[in-house]
Amino acid sequence: MHEYIEQRDAPRNGWKLANWDAYASTVNTDDPPDAAHITIDNRLGAAVSLADQTRRTLTKLLV
Repeated sequence: MHEYIEQRDAPRNGWKLANWDAYASTVNTDDPPDAAHITIDNRLGAAVSLADQTRRTLTKLLV
């Protein structure tokens, strides 16, 4: 997540990057949301490319 936010280089994310530990402590990645959702791994070097994850997700949604 840090890599993605850093590479995105959006001005609104300056605080997050400067205060990463404080920001990251507010993000719950252990418990999935109660609602239906899809988890996408957008890390650099993810085992499955973002394009392939998107293709798989769309296939599931459209079937």
